[in-house]
Amino acid sequence: MSNWRTRLVEMKQGQGLKAQLVRGVLGVGGLKLLSMPLTLGASVLLARGLGPEGYGQYVFVLSLITMLALPVGPGIGQLITREVAKYQHSEQWALFRGVLRRSNQWVVLAATFFLFVVVSAACWYAKWDANDRWTLLLIASLLVPLFGFNTIRSNTLQGLRHVVLAQLPDLLLRPAVHLVAAGILLFAGLLNPATALGAQIAGTGVAFLVGALFLKRKIPGKVRMSVPEYRTPEWGKAIMPFTLLAAVGTLNSQIGILVLGWLGQPEDVAALQIGMSGSALVVFFLALINLVISPHIIKAREEGDKVKLKMLSRYSARAALVGALPIGLPLIFIGDKIVHYFYGDEYINSAVLPLAILTAGQLFNVACGSVGQFLTMSGYEKDTLLGQAIALMASVALAVVLAPEFGAVGAASAVTAGLVIWNLVLAWLFKKRLGFMPTVIG
Repeated sequence: MSNWRTRLVEMKQGQGLKAQLVRGVLGVGGLKLLSMPLTLGASVLLARGLGPEGYGQYVFVLSLITMLALPVGPGIGQLITREVAKYQHSEQWALFRGVLRRSNQWVVLAATFFLFVVVSAACWYAKWDANDRWTLLLIASLLVPLFGFNTIRSNTLQGLRHVVLAQLPDLLLRPAVHLVAAGILLFAGLLNPATALGAQIAGTGVAFLVGALFLKRKIPGKVRMSVPEYRTPEWGKAIMPFTLLAAVGTLNSQIGILVLGWLGQPEDVAALQIGMSGSALVVFFLALINLVISPHIIKAREEGDKVKLKMLSRYSARAALVGALPIGLPLIFIGDKIVHYFYGDEYINSAVLPLAILTAGQLFNVACGSVGQFLTMSGYEKDTLLGQAIALMASVALAVVLAPEFGAVGAASAVTAGLVIWNLVLAWLFKKRLGFMPTVIG
């Protein structure tokens, strides 16, 4: 017992790789554990309060706006994480300030253009009804600038290795405000797809404001004192593969929702979203580990430490799989009871099988390890893009064929097939570039 306590104290206070990873995982993991009931509660509340048709409309529009906001979202985010970590390590404070300023300018420019296009189209096509897609898209478009500024804030903190503070607003404040606002709307009899989007906007706005305060406190003083320097052509060239990578990655996960939204019924969209929400729990540990290890991957690559890279890969894959199995197996084998308990009988016939299919695919994804994260943070984002593009082509072809005929089951099958193909291609590229296998047995 004494030895165990000693090791725990060393792990908590040490500065070694394992100590840093454990502290980061425990911190972000704690936030995600607190976030899960909030996110699940909002999903259940909306699914029950809006019904299959209304929930399907809400999910489709939110999925569409997420795709359209990619140029100011995940694409620029990965670039910021990499550049901030690199400039802090080399103490290039002027470039640090320059990349942040250019990023904010890009968000303002891109979001303004996007809002102009959406507002112009909505004024022509919208029916100004709470269930009208153009009306809902106009409301949801207010999320675009918030997504962009939130991305800059969280990825800058992540690059500075403040991974817990980086995730706290999005993991706790945003779902908490969303849940409370949606609950008030339901209690007041005002809940519909339009007001549900309003609740989402409120949560995202609060998360941005609090996150901005965190960043103001944690950004190095030397950054504020520096005159910004710019490498605009270099950053502009790098952001394109990052954006394309984020686009195909998001499309791979959202293609079922988008195809069903256009070619199927809103009820099918609702069923697929329930399956995706459940299966997303399987990658809980892999996602939080990816957040923690990104700066360490960059540092190991900068130092040419292949042994540390291999340790990072092995530890992350094994830890993620150990955490995924107790979540995934019940979702596959007793999914009907889980859906009944949380979402009600009206979703059992449509959501149980998609949930099982998507969960099986995510278990395979976890077993393959952090292939995309390692390649991207190691400077091989084009390889990651290639794997995503191949998987996307397969997913799109299968979704267009299967989704109209088989509804949520067909869309879930298409998404899962793309996920498997993506991991197989990236595992091969990972071995080629880094020299070792990325899976749990690597």
